Amino acid sequence: MSIITLDEVIEGMQPLNPIIKVGVTMEAIGLSNSHFYSAGSPGAAVAPSPGVNGAALTTYAGQIPFTNPVSGNSYLASVVIGASQACTILVCDRLWHNSGLSVTSTSSQGITSPTWPARDRDGTTNGAGLLCGIEWSAAGGAGVPTLTLGYTNQDGTSGRTATITAVTTPLVGTFERFGLQAGDTGIRSIQSYQANATRTSGTFHLVVYRVLAVITLPLANVAGVIDAITGGFPRLYDNTVPFLIQIPSATTATTISGALTVSQG
Repeated sequence: MSIITLDEVIEGMQPLNPIIKVGVTMEAIGLSNSHFYSAGSPGAAVAPSPGVNGAALTTYAGQIPFTNPVSGNSYLASVVIGASQACTILVCDRLWHNSGLSVTSTSSQGITSPTWPARDRDGTTNGAGLLCGIEWSAAGGAGVPTLTLGYTNQDGTSGRTATITAVTTPLVGTFERFGLQAGDTGIRSIQSYQANATRTSGTFHLVVYRVLAVITLPLANVAGVIDAITGGFPRLYDNTVPFLIQIPSATTATTISGALTVSQG
């Protein structure tokens, strides 16, 4: 069953999930920052430890709360978010993360990622609309290597690569986002990670995620709002694991507050 009218959107509204996050200092203007480890409500998550091959996620302590519907489907009905500095907020679904990759190795590190949960853009495991980032749970040391991700794309084509130039001394929460090879629209699986120079120290995790909503906040302390129409009413598949990513306009620590509302039916 799908919700197809505004009356059904309203009828299916669930209690809102309040959000308060107190962020740490940002690494750099324009460089994404994950609020997975930020204090507030929900509370800070514990750094994952499933190993290099990672774990597919259906729930994780520290996520924005989400409950599967008794019947029917779930959709993102509205997001109201304000922040103490101008920024952009991404509401994302976290499908997979790992641990245990070496921060000092310059060799290719093999990864056998599991099948993703059926929560890509189309509700399948193929990976349409899924992206990958590097999330720091303990501050990194000096070093600006080129980072290369080896992956299979949404159509099952293997041998694809994505690269980014790393930032030096990434702070806790720094989230370095990989793009995709030209022509690709998602990631079905990950095979390798490599840095061409040491990052010296710290702890990081690869995270596969799907962007659910983007809220631009051009003014500090003035809320941005999206609803079922302006936000595109994306489907939230069962066992969605919502979390926030911030793209800052300044490096000042940011407090974020607001609410997320789901409609089910």
